[in-house]
Amino acid sequence: MQLTTSEAAAQLGVSARQVRRSAVSGQLTAGRHGRAFTLSALEVRALGRTETRGRPWSDTTRTAALDLLSVGATDALRGSQLSRLKRRIRESEAKDLAGHLLRGHVTLRRAPNAEVRSQYAPKMAGELGLGAFGGLAVVVSDDSERLARSQRMVLDADGDVAFVDGFSRHAAVLEVLVLFTLGSAREHVAARDWLQARARRV
Repeated sequence: MQLTTSEAAAQLGVSARQVRRSAVSGQLTAGRHGRAFTLSALEVRALGRTETRGRPWSDTTRTAALDLLSVGATDALRGSQLSRLKRRIRESEAKDLAGHLLRGHVTLRRAPNAEVRSQYAPKMAGELGLGAFGGLAVVVSDDSERLARSQRMVLDADGDVAFVDGFSRHAAVLEVLVLFTLGSAREHVAARDWLQARARRV
């Protein structure tokens, strides 16, 4: 579904000018129809759910945070850097974590058919209390571009499969982050609760 700049601005609670700036900077994929922009409703929803504070995290910090959320320990950081990161994770809201851990690492694609899409049903759905698969499929891969090409999945801002750059050891956390960011309202709430509980244990 496509939104106008005004509709996206109302959904995000910002001005239409800020939405246009996000489109020009590449934060949102925009189509042009004459002088007007059209934006993917899914991308607008994701932007609204991933507000971040501070500078973007480095790849090392991202890996350390995913390690902490996945297994509770990491070798990527030590000493005061590790202590600060643990405190930041415990004090962060789910939308801040999702922004730092996913931004720039997720692409949406369209599966060629339902059979291919069903291969990538989120494995965390059961743990989150979500029923039968019908929503967004999630793929976590360290070479997502190659995998997407082999499955003949095309880029699509309103796609039904989210490809996340990451390692298999972080798959569960990355799946939940994607469901929080791009999922339906029910998936969003279930993922938020899971992430907040996991962050408190870091």
